[in-house]
Amino acid sequence: MGLREDLNDLLNRLDEAVWEERSSEENTEALLHLGFILNDAKKQITSILKEAEAVLLKSDWDRSPYMTQLFSIETKTGAPRKKWDHDMLAVLVAKKITDTAIDMDTGEVTKTPQQMIRELLDYAAPSYWRVGALRELGIDPDDYCDVGEPLTSLIYRSNN
Repeated sequence: MGLREDLNDLLNRLDEAVWEERSSEENTEALLHLGFILNDAKKQITSILKEAEAVLLKSDWDRSPYMTQLFSIETKTGAPRKKWDHDMLAVLVAKKITDTAIDMDTGEVTKTPQQMIRELLDYAAPSYWRVGALRELGIDPDDYCDVGEPLTSLIYRSNN
């Protein structure tokens, strides 16, 4: 059996183990232990994948998308950006926006403050809204988004 078949076999056995444990309500503790073991396995697989990717990225292969009938792999490069100076950027972007909102010939302001603030979001592009802060303004965030079923996550921590 090859590695792929071995991995599929292992995943099927794990799925069966979970199925057996969840079919009996008396096995809550066993299912909790299984959850911890699966979470640990996920961490190990992630580590192995990162090592394999590091080797691939150092190897000499054509970086254009690698394609087969079953899959394709492409590279994407981006530098991590941290510790943004949000205040300075907000000032600079706001200045650029207000500068473009003034007609140079007449001096007339061509955009409302609301339009300029909205334009600022084109540059900041928040991927989420701060629910608590919106509620402090008296705005119900649920009125402005699709709200799915609440999700509860289990956090696994090793005591080692």
